[in-house]
Amino acid sequence: MILGTYQLILILMADGLKKRNSIYAMMVLLFITKILGFLKLRIIAQLFGASHELDIFWAAFTIPDALFMIVIAGSLNAAIIPLFSSVFKSEGEKELNKFFLNLMIAISSLVMFIALILFVFAPQISQFLISSDLFQNISNFNNRITPNDMELFVKLTRIMMISPVLLGISTIVTGYLQSRKQFFVTSLAPLIYNIAMVLGPIFFVSILKMDVTGIALSALLGSFLHFTIQIPPLKKYFSEKIKFSILGLVNALKDTQIWRALKLALPKMFSTFGEQVNVIVNTMISFSLKAGALSAYKFALSLYLFPVNIIGSAIAQSILPELSESADDPQEFKKILNKSLQQALFLVLPLVGILLILRLPIVRLVYGVGEFDWTATLLTAWCLVLLSVAIIGQTLSQLLLRAFYALKSTWLPFFALGVGILVNITFAFLLTNFLSHYFDWRPILQQIGSQISSANGNGLLEVLKSFLGDIVKWCTTRGESDMAVGGLSLSLSIAAFVEVVILMTMLNRKIKVFSFRETISPMIVKFINVALMSFGMYLVFRLFDFKLDTTRTVSIIILTIATSFYGVLSYWLGSKVLGIKEIDFYEDKVIYYWKKIFKKF
Repeated sequence: MILGTYQLILILMADGLKKRNSIYAMMVLLFITKILGFLKLRIIAQLFGASHELDIFWAAFTIPDALFMIVIAGSLNAAIIPLFSSVFKSEGEKELNKFFLNLMIAISSLVMFIALILFVFAPQISQFLISSDLFQNISNFNNRITPNDMELFVKLTRIMMISPVLLGISTIVTGYLQSRKQFFVTSLAPLIYNIAMVLGPIFFVSILKMDVTGIALSALLGSFLHFTIQIPPLKKYFSEKIKFSILGLVNALKDTQIWRALKLALPKMFSTFGEQVNVIVNTMISFSLKAGALSAYKFALSLYLFPVNIIGSAIAQSILPELSESADDPQEFKKILNKSLQQALFLVLPLVGILLILRLPIVRLVYGVGEFDWTATLLTAWCLVLLSVAIIGQTLSQLLLRAFYALKSTWLPFFALGVGILVNITFAFLLTNFLSHYFDWRPILQQIGSQISSANGNGLLEVLKSFLGDIVKWCTTRGESDMAVGGLSLSLSIAAFVEVVILMTMLNRKIKVFSFRETISPMIVKFINVALMSFGMYLVFRLFDFKLDTTRTVSIIILTIATSFYGVLSYWLGSKVLGIKEIDFYEDKVIYYWKKIFKKF
């Protein structure tokens, strides 16, 4: 199996380097990157446990991480890839390289300036954060960071402050290479970063016997490798030396494209800041719930992000340059976007079905070790169920956002994201309250269902009236049920659905790209197919669940593999019967890669 996986990776690497569109190579790399991300956390936990020292590291990590997330991540790529593609298409390679050089100088200078200020004033900032009750609460530290930790806190902050500079430069290079259709190496960069974060702590902490400073150095090493891995393909297109000077910065700031990029990035920067507010609010709400609620929510989020990042991110990254190039051709733009939406939905829906039906065995297999008991399993699985709509919504949102960025319209999606944030915050409060009364309203629903199924409507109207009246009370008061944590997941799903509807509506008003025949009808057929798949999987799951001793890990693995195999087979057959055209496309891809693997063996 290991040999086969290795062969597949090599084939996809070679194929990804040859082809302009290497979505599948990217998906494999993103999958491996996510696995390494889980492994990284397990190694750190193994080395330091839930220790006070590790809390100091996570606290120090907050400042450089916030700098990168708000100023760099997403914001720049959302703006620069469409501009890179536009300049390359209209003005040629020479002007593209000039724009890249000026942008590299301007953004790098900005990030280095901010990082230098934070580096110099790290003691003062650290003192404020350490003494702030608000920061201590929203950061979810297990043990309070005290003034005695000041020296280590400042040292870690200063070491990791170099990372945003390296990652900022690397992000610009990523945007440039993606505009040149070099997706494979840009997907390889985060994988290399995570490899450094897996091996670094083992070397620095286990071998050199360092404290948590070893993790900070690993993050610094990973950031450096994230940048250097992209240098060889960069040299293929850009041979000029980048020199940082006052004169070079002045000349760079005269470039009108720089200001266009910053103007386009500003809305995304605000929305990223809003998303961070979302995280903070959800974290603060979780503190009003029972112990372990936030952990269950975070564990479920990690599983929910798996299909979102692997499928949504890969397709979204690959289509942005194509959408940018076809921005002036509505028909081609419509064709690319609809095709990408249908392909993403076709791939993500069966994964959602598998997570829904196999939520308990998957959670047990991924997290069920050590102190992760059955109660934690149930709560995490409960959160995962309620995140299912968010998986679909976030996957589609990534593609819709790229469509706006390709049209150089970044303020319109900011409105949709803003509405989504407000919806999430509002429903997080209401639904955590409502679900905290889970054992109050569930018997009433069972009673209503029983009356309807038995065709005995006596007193049904009174029960419904009382139930509706109690809903207001349940949504505004806190009960005792652990199921309350599901409110955080359900609110995220509702917000994701609202965002997708608003984004599709606004995009269709800007440029007519969606129709019932080409967009909605194929989606409905796919949902019918996955519903049939899920129903069959549930029957298979129950059959194996009765026959196997699911207290044993081997039995859980057999149950998961057998049910998943049936689900994939059912989804494939359903796609053939229902005439879902994406099945032919992916069949060709599977046959193509199978032949490549067979030749290697």
